[in-house]
Amino acid sequence: MRFDAVAFDLDGTLYPAPRLYARALPTMIGKLRGVVAFNRTRQRMRAMGLTADHSAAAPADGAAFQALEARLFAGLLGSGLPEATAIMHRDFYRGVEELFLRIKPFTGLTAALDALSAAGLRLGLLSDLPPLRKLELMGLSGRFEVALCSEDSGFLKPAREPFAMLASRMQLPPGRILYVGNNPRIDVAGAKAAGMSTAIVSRRRVHAADLSFFDWRELVTFAQRT
Repeated sequence: MRFDAVAFDLDGTLYPAPRLYARALPTMIGKLRGVVAFNRTRQRMRAMGLTADHSAAAPADGAAFQALEARLFAGLLGSGLPEATAIMHRDFYRGVEELFLRIKPFTGLTAALDALSAAGLRLGLLSDLPPLRKLELMGLSGRFEVALCSEDSGFLKPAREPFAMLASRMQLPPGRILYVGNNPRIDVAGAKAAGMSTAIVSRRRVHAADLSFFDWRELVTFAQRT
């Protein structure tokens, strides 16, 4: 086979994103200012990972990443650092995770994971937010031999570092990994820059990806091609 492993993004890739939006909307309406500030913080963090000299000032690990994220968030929110840190973790880390109790994976996903494993392909996961609790609540715990948060590399996708971390943890050359996401600018661009092949969950053809699919059986077939 062309690939030794198939790795996945989580949010919007393993489940339909509108389901989460519908669950989150009632709790986020009163927190709009924080939502805007957190989204702007993440945009800045992504941009920092794409600058030519980004490695020099990069956070060393996930803890340092979240410390920098909290400082940026506090500045955009106009609050003190302790308050901003508490809001960030309450509303955008732990709070969002618990919404996954009623989030179901895409139809056909679990069958596809079973088929990929049965074909001898190893499974991995790389998300921009901590994945383990979400996987547990969706009934997907234990499906992935490696399940990483890109923050742990000190960067967010589409920087190359999170994908390099994934390849390193799986002990595979990037070219032997097929990465599956839902965002061309973040998932596809980042994985390709790191040397991986890419697939995207989309009803429309995305020319930047090696495969665009919405029927999970298509992914299984593509991953097993020689």
